[in-house]
Amino acid sequence: MSSMQKLMLGAAALSMAAVLAAPSFAADITKVDLAPNKKGTVADFQPMSKFCGNKKIKVALSDGWGGNYWRHITRAEFEDEAAKCKNITETKYTDGEFKPEKQIADIEGLVAQHYDVIVTFLDGGAAITKATREATQAGVAVVPYDTGTPADNFPGKIGRDYVDRVTEDQVVVGQQFAMWLARTLHDQGNVLIFGGTPGNPMTGAQVTGWAAVFKKYPNIHVLEGQPVPTNWDPALAQQKTAALIAKYPEIDGIYSETTGPIRAFLAAGKPVPTYVGQSLMDLSCLTADHPGFKMASMDAHTWMVRLALRKAVAAAEGVNNLEPSLITLPFTEDNTSNNPKLAIKCDKQMPADSIPSSMLSKTEQLTALGGK
Repeated sequence: MSSMQKLMLGAAALSMAAVLAAPSFAADITKVDLAPNKKGTVADFQPMSKFCGNKKIKVALSDGWGGNYWRHITRAEFEDEAAKCKNITETKYTDGEFKPEKQIADIEGLVAQHYDVIVTFLDGGAAITKATREATQAGVAVVPYDTGTPADNFPGKIGRDYVDRVTEDQVVVGQQFAMWLARTLHDQGNVLIFGGTPGNPMTGAQVTGWAAVFKKYPNIHVLEGQPVPTNWDPALAQQKTAALIAKYPEIDGIYSETTGPIRAFLAAGKPVPTYVGQSLMDLSCLTADHPGFKMASMDAHTWMVRLALRKAVAAAEGVNNLEPSLITLPFTEDNTSNNPKLAIKCDKQMPADSIPSSMLSKTEQLTALGGK
């Protein structure tokens, strides 16, 4: 028998094992109403206790990559939400290490270990949906989070590749930060836009939003013409920004989900451009320490994983969940606004990589970040 034949037989055996491992109540996941296209806000969320049910289940978070503060806090939010159901007997976390083959193996392993629920961040996009489809067919309630909507070309189909997906509308996110930059820059200037891991659906969806907005402002120019990938790593973002400062003599505005670009401008002794980003204590305190720096931040939505878990648990328990699946994110800070609710939220007793918009307590965030 050739090596290829052995590999194919092994794959077939693994798929059969996954099917045999399906939960005994697998049929329930196709019968519940999870309101997959319902739009709403955080104000529409319901307590986890409404969806726990009575069947004993095991739940897992399959992360595509777990290497930064956002992922650490998100994991803690997942574990905190799972702890609210006494019938959840096991809670597990896997890190795909930004290797699609690793995350695929993680998901297959969770199915083989009889996990009933898998919530997941699909950093690898379409490369991972075959594994989520097989898990769904095996009766596992799979819910990806932070995916973007079908209009964002996110791969997969509800009811086939997963039971639902929960997400902020990433096109709207792209529109929001582009409109803020356009207004604050008085409709002209050179802007840099930073993305996350290459090919991730969040960044790709945002492009659709900001490109449509900036098309209306011919005097706003997106330097590089596309998002600069940073893996959401502040150090890599700082390194790339340093090179871009040398390349472009005039940079007026920035969108980034880390503060790496700010650090690069400060290290170069240059004024920080007008900046819109994602809620982060470091961003808040840098803004507080540098008067005249214009900044707005959007909710960092680490809590989206809680909604994904509630939807998946409801499916596994055969309980309807009519919470919205498509969430509009609010701005949390804007020092160009007179709205007191948008005041800068710097708390220097918290770590720089804590997140003001998280649903964790300060103590829980400190634990999630390694007790800093």
